[in-house]
Amino acid sequence: MMCSQWFITMHWHILGAGAIGCTWAVQLFKSRHDVTLILSSNERLQQLSTNGGVTYQATDGEIKTYKVNAELAEKNTPIQNLVICTKAYSTINALQSVADRLSSDANVILLQNGLGPQQEAVTLFPELSIWAATTTDGAYLRSPFHVVRAGHGETLIGAISRKALSNKPLSLSPSGDLTLSLIDDIEHKLWCKVAINAAINPLTALNNCKNGMLVSDATLAEKMQAVCREVETIAASCGQPLFEKPLYDMAVSIATLTAENYSSMLQDIQKKRSTEIEQITGFLCKQAEKTGTDAPQNRRLLQQVRQLSLIR
Repeated sequence: MMCSQWFITMHWHILGAGAIGCTWAVQLFKSRHDVTLILSSNERLQQLSTNGGVTYQATDGEIKTYKVNAELAEKNTPIQNLVICTKAYSTINALQSVADRLSSDANVILLQNGLGPQQEAVTLFPELSIWAATTTDGAYLRSPFHVVRAGHGETLIGAISRKALSNKPLSLSPSGDLTLSLIDDIEHKLWCKVAINAAINPLTALNNCKNGMLVSDATLAEKMQAVCREVETIAASCGQPLFEKPLYDMAVSIATLTAENYSSMLQDIQKKRSTEIEQITGFLCKQAEKTGTDAPQNRRLLQQVRQLSLIR
């Protein structure tokens, strides 16, 4: 169902000006919504100004710059609709940085990898209308505020707070080239994405390899299969069946399709940035502990990626 009451409103704040955040900013701007990027520093504001706005390169190669507004989190004007596109580990801090600006009927979309922050946000802010989202859109930053659209996917959005669940769906307003769908069971989709990420990302990060190596290298393929079996067991213990096919088959399919890609976790390691291991494998290990499920493969990967992050 491509509809929702909250999306009809006209002013959107986007916190997190990475590839996905900039893509959303441009597409909403093109659809004549009021859009404001919330940036982390005056230096970032200056970068955006120097760039003349957000530069967007479409999949057909067309390049255009859009004069999207921007401000710091400290500004005191109210926020009616907020999209948080930060890394998963920054979600709660990002939300807290603007919490006092949110209107009583504000809507918040959390769009990032992993699980954990979504539930924490609902616990910390039970009065808010909070939605979780996951996307298969492809985009990357060529430079600050210059985003390249690598592929068109779909963004699934679902209510996760009591207030959001009570909102009445209405017709979805235009959103440019974004394909947005409102679904009832967003948690299941988030679990499926976490499962795939847990199968691929840690192993590529630890072995410094492209995704395709997890299929072509027999030893790595065997390790991925063991991780997949364990993730399926953890998910089942939490009442979250994953795919109709075995997780390993799904992981092989995705690793093959993205064979020449470097996972986001490996890129984070290479660039000495924090990884989302805690919100992916760490989340699964916590769920395993809660349900008394053995998870030696994932616990090992969690510790190894933690150690690798410290070394780098």
